[in-house]
Amino acid sequence: MKAQILTIFFLYSLMSTAAMAQDDIAWDDLPQELQGVLGPMQPLWDLLPPQRQERLRTGAQRWQSLTPDQRGQAQQQFRGWIQRSPEQREVVRNSFQRFQEMNPDRQRALRNRFERFRNLRTEQKREMRRRFEENQGNRQPRVLNQNSQQRPGNVDRIPNRQPPTQPQQQRPTRPGPG
Repeated sequence: MKAQILTIFFLYSLMSTAAMAQDDIAWDDLPQELQGVLGPMQPLWDLLPPQRQERLRTGAQRWQSLTPDQRGQAQQQFRGWIQRSPEQREVVRNSFQRFQEMNPDRQRALRNRFERFRNLRTEQKREMRRRFEENQGNRQPRVLNQNSQQRPGNVDRIPNRQPPTQPQQQRPTRPGPG
């Protein structure tokens, strides 16, 4: 039994090592239609790491499966991406990374919210954006509770209460049993 488990473990290790040591994809081994899609990459192809070559090949295959309308949308999104500054791209990448790290229930809830927002009328979207930007300027700074030992999640807001203007009345004390 132990020998079988060790054999399975050894084979699994070999398979994962083989997957990681992926060979280069030769340009001439690509089908003609993929070479057409990836044409601008040909001069650099042999310099790219195998993982990047594989991602590009997979992307080209996906591109071929798109309808003309989907291709137009993808091109428009790509143009928008290129027009962003490096800082804006980094913000998007970080947001995507945070989303990927969320649990599936939280991701689903966020997708549902986004879908509800997308289905709003234009003027409703404008109003929500205006209110969001207005609230961003009014956000209260957060202060760690002294007893929290600076653990995340134990955050208290700074109280906004004014001190009482009238002195509190004292309750009469009751005499104890006597």
